[in-house]
Amino acid sequence: TRADPKIKRPKKAKPEKSFGRRVGEGLRATGEFGRDAIQRPGDIPDKAHGAFRNWFRKVWDVRGGGLYAVGFAVTFIYLEFTEIVIEDIPQFIAMNSVFSSEIVGFGIEVLVDTMKNFVMALAWPAFVATFWPPVGAIALGVAFILFPRYLKPYFERYLFGDQPPTEPS
Repeated sequence: TRADPKIKRPKKAKPEKSFGRRVGEGLRATGEFGRDAIQRPGDIPDKAHGAFRNWFRKVWDVRGGGLYAVGFAVTFIYLEFTEIVIEDIPQFIAMNSVFSSEIVGFGIEVLVDTMKNFVMALAWPAFVATFWPPVGAIALGVAFILFPRYLKPYFERYLFGDQPPTEPS
């Protein structure tokens, strides 16, 4: 009565960490970050980059990491760049007398513009589709079909290098 080697047995699921353990690990990591910020502030960019990269990889894997995500990122960066270079920097330089109320107002204006750009970037497919009707809509449809097969592997290699995909939690 030997087990058939062709039959695959399901792997045992890893037990999920309890809420208390996850909170404890988060607090411990926060404490280590605070200690490092005081004792070795030069190490913070490396640790932040790694933590951001790990978080971004999890989001990429959970959301599918498709053309929509890439289009959103490119659109948001484009809108922010044009907003800052064309409007914000010249406006800040044009301020003759810098009072604290003007700086606060300028900061609030930049924050509101960033939120506006975020919402506009969410609708990037609409901008592409209406850019040159009907060719824009056709190109968008073709891009959504071809991106996962031909371009997604290159984006993942560029963004994550040899980092393996995350396991669903």
